[in-house]
Amino acid sequence: MKLYITIVLLILAMPFALQAVPDYTITNKHRVIQEVSLSQNNIPIGTQLPRLNFTTLSGDTYTLESLTRKGPIVAVFLATQCPVAQRYAMRLKRLHIEFTANDKQHTTLVGIYANGEDSVDDVKAYTQKAEYTFPIVKDTTGYLAELLGVTMTPQAVVIDTNGTLRYRGPIDDNRYETRIKHNYLHDALFATHAGDPVRIQETPAFGCTIHFPESRLPSEVTYSEHVASILQSNCQTCHRHGEVAPFTLTDYGDAKAWATEIAVYTESRLMPPWKPAPGYGHFKNERRLTDTEIELIARWVDAGAPLGDPNVVPTAPEFHDNWALGEPDWVFEMPVEYEIDAEGEDEYRQFIIPTNFETDMYIQAVDVQPGNRKTVHHVIPYLDVNGEARKLDAQDPKPGYVVGGTGPGFDAVGSLGGWAPGVTPSVLPEGVGYLLPKGADIVMQVHYYRTGHVEYDRSRLGLYFSKTPNTVKLHIGSATNSKFVIPPGEAWYEVLASQKVKEDVYILGTLPHMHLLGRDMRLVATTPEGEAHDLIWIKDWDFNWQDTYHYQTPLFFPAGTSIDLIAHFDNSAENPANPNDPPIPVGWGEKTTDEMCIGFFYYVKASQFSPN
Repeated sequence: MKLYITIVLLILAMPFALQAVPDYTITNKHRVIQEVSLSQNNIPIGTQLPRLNFTTLSGDTYTLESLTRKGPIVAVFLATQCPVAQRYAMRLKRLHIEFTANDKQHTTLVGIYANGEDSVDDVKAYTQKAEYTFPIVKDTTGYLAELLGVTMTPQAVVIDTNGTLRYRGPIDDNRYETRIKHNYLHDALFATHAGDPVRIQETPAFGCTIHFPESRLPSEVTYSEHVASILQSNCQTCHRHGEVAPFTLTDYGDAKAWATEIAVYTESRLMPPWKPAPGYGHFKNERRLTDTEIELIARWVDAGAPLGDPNVVPTAPEFHDNWALGEPDWVFEMPVEYEIDAEGEDEYRQFIIPTNFETDMYIQAVDVQPGNRKTVHHVIPYLDVNGEARKLDAQDPKPGYVVGGTGPGFDAVGSLGGWAPGVTPSVLPEGVGYLLPKGADIVMQVHYYRTGHVEYDRSRLGLYFSKTPNTVKLHIGSATNSKFVIPPGEAWYEVLASQKVKEDVYILGTLPHMHLLGRDMRLVATTPEGEAHDLIWIKDWDFNWQDTYHYQTPLFFPAGTSIDLIAHFDNSAENPANPNDPPIPVGWGEKTTDEMCIGFFYYVKASQFSPN
């Protein structure tokens, strides 16, 4: 048997007699071989890749464009059980250090696991044991391997800063580090950084064949069979007539006309707008495409956006043109239309809603119907019990009033949630409600875009009262830091805050808040025993997409738990959102051009509430 195996391997190696033949072993799961021929489906070296995107196991999302701004990319395909791939652990770590420590030769190294039998947990466990510090990706469908023409582990590809494939093949020519004669990957990287031709652009890899998962992407992706359902479930809430999106995506004609934009914006995860990073909290009404859905869209667009069989297009979903939760118990409509000028900065205008209820009320759900979705960006209903908003209103000749910042201009005793494009009204758990104090004013803040045309708005607010006797009050806490000043030129300025809960609580939701200089914000709950639980992480902060995120199930935390906030700000000239040119010191303030750093958390006292 041993002689037979040796003969087979020698035969496999014969077509490459000029190349140093690696030493081989046989395992019970992997036959370790040399790649005999290059796949007929390989994209040629020198091809500029049309698109490439992936999400790492830590939840970071990358696109080809975002990575190549820093330098070339090396994608190394690995496997948890392949003995040859395992042998390269130390070499990969050395390569990573060498090409990230030198700014002039910065290279992004990405490890990709495409084997069908390698589960996410298997990959996490192995890469943790190997102490890999570079990004790790689970290629669930084998799409990345197929796109790059990779069939073996370990096998590497080099992509230059123009997105062009420069090298595909093994890392070097021998699994034993003491016997290496040709450092193919290292040489290809040096040539790529220098702008020189890569001498050996492609050579057969050796190791273990990739076992592609059975659930591969279809060979032909069409609108009717694959793309229509994705758009219906994730896009048409906003991309339909009368909604806030700038164009519709309700049929094939729409989708084909905007196919390129759909691919670009979904690939970068700018659409659908959902900011929380995966793996850091599980929320209701998530608007997040899977990697497979993004890959399907990309393949459809690259194929020319074919229709397919028009008879199998899914039935269009029904949307609520009126109130999504049914007729509210109480409705307020702005008494007159408000006129929004065509040009200028965004406007945050407050409209006062007198309630005049004779008793305290508890609100289980709030819904907003913007009168003009072309110009309304978001609505937040604040609560005023001291009449401060009425004084501000009296000083403004227009309907409602504006203040210098993004807040309501007074110390609100709370809010009633909020609305933004695509948000589905969230119903609080049975027996929990926002407290609307007797006689309070609701101050409805409406954030208006400028559209280039004069617009008119007459928005409405609907309240749904709790019908449960002895409803529990929803409390709003926060981890807040108001003492910071961000120095000019700082691109990653850290701000910390912390707040302890004084009794056992159930946290139901969270709302991170910063202004224009925000980069990211993370909230972590740490129990008195030292157990850390991620509440949310907005890794790519966008001032224009803020929301209240409600957890799928209430999260219990004992008294003494610390809610810790870690945020970063970019006050450099390179930040396109920076309103100051040149940058100036920026600290806490109400104006949009000031900053804030607040991690709100919505909770109920555990002594008053049981999620069951």
